[in-house]
Amino acid sequence: MKDTDNTHLGVKRGSGCQVKSQLQSSVPQRFWCVEDFRFTDILTPEEHEELRRYIRSVEYRAGETVYFPGDPSDTLYTLHHGRVRLAYLEESGRRLTLAIMSAGELFGEAALAGEEKRRWIAEALEDTILCMIHKDDFLRIARGNPQLALKISTLMGKRLVEIENKLEDLLFKGVHARLARTLLQLAERYGEPKADGVHIRFRLTHEELAHLIGSTRETTSLILGEFERQGLLSKQRGGITLQDLERLKQLT
Repeated sequence: MKDTDNTHLGVKRGSGCQVKSQLQSSVPQRFWCVEDFRFTDILTPEEHEELRRYIRSVEYRAGETVYFPGDPSDTLYTLHHGRVRLAYLEESGRRLTLAIMSAGELFGEAALAGEEKRRWIAEALEDTILCMIHKDDFLRIARGNPQLALKISTLMGKRLVEIENKLEDLLFKGVHARLARTLLQLAERYGEPKADGVHIRFRLTHEELAHLIGSTRETTSLILGEFERQGLLSKQRGGITLQDLERLKQLT
C-alpha cells in the first residue's frame, strides 16, 4: 500500500505487500480524486478547492487489506480504479461479503455517523487506487453544504437497507434463490447489454460469489453449472452473461 501524503491520515504501513509505483504527482492525483467524488456536482468552487486540499490518493495491491474490524473509523474512501470487498469477518476467518465496491463508489461513510471502530473488513480484490479524506475534513465541508449532508445520509440509509435485505435472504432463502438474486443485483449495478444477454462487467471467481451469498465455493460452482445447463446464464473467461433475466427473477 502506498499513499502520497499520509501525515494527516495516519495510514498504516507494513502489510508485507509489494507496491507498484504508478501514482503521479500530487496535483494531478488530487484533481482526479475530486473529479471522481460522486457528489462533486453539488459542491461550490470554494468547496471543490477545500476538498482538493485535503483529499489524498493511495494504492493497494490485490489481496491487501484497506482496514480491519477494530481499526479506527476516521476516513472516507472513493474508488478511482479497481474493486474493494466489504465483508463481515467471523472469528474463524470466514467472510460474508456485504458489498463489492467499484470505480466511483464511496465507502467508509459510517465514520460520519459516530462509528468509532470499523465493524467490517475492506479488502482490495484487484490492484486498486483509492482516494481518501479524513472524516473531520469532510465534515468541515459538509457543514456548509446541507445538500451534501443529505446525500450522504441517503447513501448511508440505502446501504443499510441493502445489508438488511442480504441478512433477510440468508435467514429465509435457499442458496439457489440467493445466487439468482445476487446475479441479478450485479447485472443491475454493473451490467452491460450484449446480443446474448446482460454481461456482468467484471470477473468474479466462484469463491467471491460464494462469499456474497453465504455459501461454499463447491455449492456455488454446482448451482452455476445448473443455471448454465438450464440456459439462464453463460460463463466465459471474462465473466458471466445472464441470458434469461425473467427466469432468474422467478427463482428469487
